[in-house]
Amino acid sequence: MKRWAVVLNHLACAFVGLSGIAYGVMKYFMAGADPDSRAGHPWQQPILKVHVLTAPFLIFALGLVFSGHALKRLREGEDPGRASGAGLLFLAAPLVLTGPLIQVLTGDAARQRTGWVHSALGVVYVLAYAAHLLKKVPVNGDAV
Repeated sequence: MKRWAVVLNHLACAFVGLSGIAYGVMKYFMAGADPDSRAGHPWQQPILKVHVLTAPFLIFALGLVFSGHALKRLREGEDPGRASGAGLLFLAAPLVLTGPLIQVLTGDAARQRTGWVHSALGVVYVLAYAAHLLKKVPVNGDAV
């Protein structure tokens, strides 16, 4: 893979992952200044905007990773990181689908369930991404 594609993937994953986690913490664990308002933390909406606006960059980067990295590894049968990489690709599809679905569902219960599914998958994705990257850390000073 080209260096710019790797950097794009890492940055997009960082922005989307961290903004999603920050949004979840603000929405579910921080109270707003006005107890009578549905609005939560003052940074909640700007963080959600960062999350929504950077997600297409991650989707684009995932396409680059799939075509330039994952397919090659799967075809060659390379073992290191294959399971965690395949898991990331498996998690990406429902994440990509549930994100916009939250925005278009009209029923509160359906939107809330979809939001929880999206949040849970997002946390698992971030943890799996970190685990996948840690598999590439050199052992005993060996080069990557």
